[in-house]
Amino acid sequence: MADDTYLYSIFWFVVAIVSVFAMRMISTVVQAKAKTTEQQNYRELAERAVTALEQQTGTINALRTDLAAARATLANVEKILKQVE
Repeated sequence: MADDTYLYSIFWFVVAIVSVFAMRMISTVVQAKAKTTEQQNYRELAERAVTALEQQTGTINALRTDLAAARATLANVEKILKQVE
């Protein structure tokens, strides 16, 4: 009977040690997956930010072109008004 108790205690001790190492390995795997997902989310966010910045740059360039055209038109109008005076 005492031998059985000794074997059971050794068995449960080994099971506990194996369980701890298994939980640590599982935790490492889960953390790695979470980190990968987080990095992918940051990458997607950066891509969206770059796209938005490119669109804003295009809009700003279009506005500059329109402003230049408006300035040229205003200069022509001023020239005509000076000639009329």
